[in-house]
Amino acid sequence: MSIIEKALKKQGAKQPGEKELVAKASITKAMAQKKSLHVEPTSPQPRKEKTSTTHPEQELPYVSKKQPVSTPAMVIDTQKLKAAGMVSHDDDSTNVQINTEYRSIKQKLLYNAFGPASGTLNHSNMVMITSARPSEGKTFTAVNLAMSVAAEKDKTILLVDADVLKPSISATLGVDEKPGLIDYLLGDVAQLSDVIYSTNIPNLRVLPAGSSHHLSNELLASDRMESLTTELATRYSDRLVVFDCPPMLGVVETLTVSRFMGQAMIVVSESMTKMSEVEQTVADLNKEMAIGFVVNKALSGTNSQYGYGYGYGAKTNKV
Repeated sequence: MSIIEKALKKQGAKQPGEKELVAKASITKAMAQKKSLHVEPTSPQPRKEKTSTTHPEQELPYVSKKQPVSTPAMVIDTQKLKAAGMVSHDDDSTNVQINTEYRSIKQKLLYNAFGPASGTLNHSNMVMITSARPSEGKTFTAVNLAMSVAAEKDKTILLVDADVLKPSISATLGVDEKPGLIDYLLGDVAQLSDVIYSTNIPNLRVLPAGSSHHLSNELLASDRMESLTTELATRYSDRLVVFDCPPMLGVVETLTVSRFMGQAMIVVSESMTKMSEVEQTVADLNKEMAIGFVVNKALSGTNSQYGYGYGYGAKTNKV
C-alpha cells in the first residue's frame, strides 16, 4: 500500500463510487520513465447551489482576458524553464516526458473544476498547491501545472503566488518582483487588475505575492481576501486559478487560504516526508475539498528513478 493510500485510509477516504477520483502518473524533473495513468470515474453528484458574497455594486475590478492590460507584461524565460526540465510548449522532443505526465495530472484537476464533479465542490476551479514541509517541490509543481494548462485551447490559467512568507514564483519564472497580492490586500493598490500581469504565454496570467508584511495571515483572512477569491472563482467560466501556498505544517497562512479553495494538491517527497506528516496535513484541510497528491522523488524499480505519482481521495468527516 502506497504512502498516499495509507494516509487516505487513515483519514477515512471514501471508496471508489463516492466522491473520489483516482489518477496515477510518474514524472521526473529530469525525465523519469513514464507510468500509465489509471482513472476511476465517479457518477456525478447533485450540484450545489453556489452563492457569491460579492455584491454587484462591490464587484472587484478585474483584468479582462480579451482586453489589453494596463500593467506591463511579464516576459517569462521559457528557455530557462525548458533547460530546467520543466513543461515546454516547444515543438521538439526535449521535454516530451514531463509534458505528457502533466497532461495526465491536469486532466483530473480540470475534470473536478469544470466537469460533472464541479457541482459537488465550492469554488471548484480554485486549486491550492502545498506540501507538508519545505523543499518538497510544490512551486515546481505549480509552475509546471500552470504551463501545461496554458497549452489548452479553451482554458486559461491564473497562477497566484500565495506563499507570502517565502515567494518563489517570480524567481522560478525568471521575472522581476512586482506589487501583488499583499499590496492589494493592504489597499496600496486600488484595482486587482493592477497586480494581475499578462505574460508572453497567451493563456497564462500571474498574480505575484507582492510585499512582505508581518500581518500576512490577518490580511489573508480579511473580507477583502474573501471578496477577491470569490471574484477569481466566478469571473470567468473557463479559468483555473492555482495558488502556490506555503507548506502546511507550522504555517497558519496555508490553512487560512484553504478555506477559499475547492481543490488541494499536496506534494509529498517519498524520500523525506513522514507518514505522520502526510496524515496531519490531510487532517488539517477542509473536509469538503477534493484532495490530490503528487509524490515527488519516488524510487522506481531498481534504477532509483525520481518521479511523481498522483491520486485523488475525498475525506469523510470525523465525528
